[in-house]
Amino acid sequence: MSYTEHLNELRKSLSIKKDKQGLKHTINKKSPILPFPTRNPERAKFAQGFNGVTGEFARTISDNKINADVTMDSVIEKITNKVNPKEEDMPYFVRLVHMFLSDDLKSMKVFHPHIFQYTPMTSGKEAKGEANIALFIRDVLLGKDDNVRNFFAKTEADHLVAKLILDQLDHLENSERENRYHNLIPMISDVFKEDLLYLMNHREYFIENIHLFLAYYYFFYITQVTLKLNQFQKGTWDTINEVVYTLDWEASSKSRIGYERGYQRIKESGRHLLVHVNCLEHLNFLFGTTHASGYSDLKQQYEKLTVEEQRDLVQVLRKWIEEYRYHTSLPELDLNDNSYDNLVMKLYQSINEGITLETKSRYSLSIEEIGKRYFLKTRGVLGYMLNISQDFLLLLTTISVKDKRKSLKDVFKEFERRGIFFDRHSQEAVVQLYDKLNILDKKSDSGDAQYVKPIL
Repeated sequence: MSYTEHLNELRKSLSIKKDKQGLKHTINKKSPILPFPTRNPERAKFAQGFNGVTGEFARTISDNKINADVTMDSVIEKITNKVNPKEEDMPYFVRLVHMFLSDDLKSMKVFHPHIFQYTPMTSGKEAKGEANIALFIRDVLLGKDDNVRNFFAKTEADHLVAKLILDQLDHLENSERENRYHNLIPMISDVFKEDLLYLMNHREYFIENIHLFLAYYYFFYITQVTLKLNQFQKGTWDTINEVVYTLDWEASSKSRIGYERGYQRIKESGRHLLVHVNCLEHLNFLFGTTHASGYSDLKQQYEKLTVEEQRDLVQVLRKWIEEYRYHTSLPELDLNDNSYDNLVMKLYQSINEGITLETKSRYSLSIEEIGKRYFLKTRGVLGYMLNISQDFLLLLTTISVKDKRKSLKDVFKEFERRGIFFDRHSQEAVVQLYDKLNILDKKSDSGDAQYVKPIL
C-alpha cells in the first residue's frame, strides 16, 4: 500500500468528507496505546477501589462474562436446595453459608480465585471505563496466559462449604475479547508477569493484595508512557524514567527531590498527552504500521526507508499537515523545512492548536483518578505528591525480595526496576521500618552488609 493510500485511510478514520471542511478527532483505531476516555461519564473514578477492574480482568483473561445478575440470595437458595438440610437445621445452615459467602449480601467474599470472576463492575457508564482498563491490563501487561487463566478457573476447594458454593456458581458463559491495546514498554510487562506468577504461588496473599498489585502496575505503565511520549524521540522504551516517591508517614517540603521529580513531572507531561496520542495515531496511519510505534521507533523505521520512500513519506506528511490545518480552521503554516523531524513537530503543533484545552485536560484526568485513589497524597501547599503507604511498601518488598533474602542495595534496585525511586531520607525510613518489623538481617551497620528477609 502506498503512502497516499495510507493517507486515505487516515482521512477515513477522521470522518473527512471530500469537498467539505471539518473532521472528527478519533484515536485508538490504528495505535491504541492507552484506555483513557475523552468523556467524563465513562472515566473510571475508583470509588470502590480497583475491585471492578480486577473482576473484569479475571473474566477477560478467562474469556468469560456473567450471563445473569447473581444475587447472594439466589446462590444461598441453590446451595440449600442442593444440600436440603432438615427444617430445624435450615436457619443455622443458611447463617453458616451467609457468613462464609458475604458480609453484606451485595458482593461475595473472595475465598477462592474463581470468585473474582463474580466481582461486579461499578454500575453506570463507569463500567465501560473499568472494562477498558481490564482489557488494557490483559493486552499490554499480560497477554493471554494459560497459567493465569487456570488460576482463576473453578478448581477444588479444601473447605466443604466453599466446595458447595463453587459447585453452584454456574453463571458464566464464554465471551472472548479480541486484543486491542499495543504494548510500548515490554520491560514493564516482563516484570509484571514475573511478579504475578510469584503471587499466584501464595493464594491467600494473592487474594488479599491483587487489587493493589494490578492498580499499581496500571499506574506505573500509564505514567511511564506519559513521561516518555513527552520526550518525543528522546524517549526510550528500554529504560524506566525516574519518578520519586515519598513515604506516607514522612514529612515533605519543596527541598525534597520528590517534589520536583515526582508527580509534578507526570502532571506536566500529562497536559500534552492527548496531543501525543493523536499525533502518533496520525503518524502510525501514514507509516502503515501494524503495531503501534512511538516517536523513536517511527524515526528508526523512517531511517531504514530508501531515499525515494523517504521523499514520498515526507511529501504525504506535509500534505496531511496542510489538510489538517484546513479542516480545523487553522491558519497556514510555514512548511519550507521538509525534514522529517521538523514535519513531525509541525504536526504535533497543529494538533495542539486543533484540540481544545478542555478536551486535553479531561483526557489526562484518568491518571489523576487512579493516583488519588492509591498513589497520591496531598501535601498542603505542595499539592499532590507521589505516595507510598506502608501496605503498598510491604507488597512491593514482597514481590521484590521473593523467596531469597536480598541485600538492601539490591532491594532498592528492584524497587527502581518497578518504577519506585526514593531519596536518601526515604531510604533511611524504609530501613527503620524493616528493622521494626524484624525483616532486616544485619551483618553490620553498613548498607552493603544488611539484607532484607522474604516476607512470605
